[in-house]
Amino acid sequence: MKRTICLFDMDGTLTEARKKINSDMVVALNELSKYAKIGIVTGSDFDYVMQQCDELLASECGDEIEIFPCNGTKHYRRKDEIFESQHNVEMIEEIGRENYNYLLQTLTAFQLMITLKHKLPYSGTFFQYRDSMLNWCPIGRQAGDASRFAWTNEDKEYGIRQYFLGQIENVIKEEKINLTVALGGATSFDIYPDGWDKTYVMNHLDEFNKVLFVGDRCQEGGNDKALYDLLSDERNSFETTGPEQTLEIINNIIKEIRKDA
Repeated sequence: MKRTICLFDMDGTLTEARKKINSDMVVALNELSKYAKIGIVTGSDFDYVMQQCDELLASECGDEIEIFPCNGTKHYRRKDEIFESQHNVEMIEEIGRENYNYLLQTLTAFQLMITLKHKLPYSGTFFQYRDSMLNWCPIGRQAGDASRFAWTNEDKEYGIRQYFLGQIENVIKEEKINLTVALGGATSFDIYPDGWDKTYVMNHLDEFNKVLFVGDRCQEGGNDKALYDLLSDERNSFETTGPEQTLEIINNIIKEIRKDA
């Protein structure tokens, strides 16, 4: 049995944001799967993984892939060519309906503030409840490439997400709600109960004696930081600038595994 698992963030790591995985990445991961299990741990939900990584999941290494959506608070494993749920938890049950409603009301007010101040091509679905987390995307989950590009430029110029990250943290602290907020991808926020960050995935990995992680949001406020920091002491975590650098990291991991074999 393979005792090493390599975990990868999805958006900005295996794929460009909200884009499908490319063939070069599929080839590289198929090669890596000869030496280690592969895990996809992402803030996105299961359906996004299936959409963006369908070519990978249908490839030869499909049986070697574990899917950990919503920071690993969900777990899917393939059986008879179908990915079946192994684990799931509920945010509302954890923090209570009253606290959840207050959070949603607060974010709705923040959304209104953003749309009034920043004249951008907003779409729909600003809030998406993913069972174990709430995703807030101010430009809208249905935004196309042009809208997302307009948002990222505005965000870089005015620091919108960084400002509202602080505002959400203030509300959480004042109301004494056990929640964490992190920047998800290039356009959104992930909000979840304390401890339900990407380190949660470690609850599923007892069978492995070595865990590696590659992510792009490893700095303060990023949703890869907690897991990156947890594994950094043993130099088992890697920060990437995007899929192109991820390919280089995969090749280096393969070289190291071969050398130690």
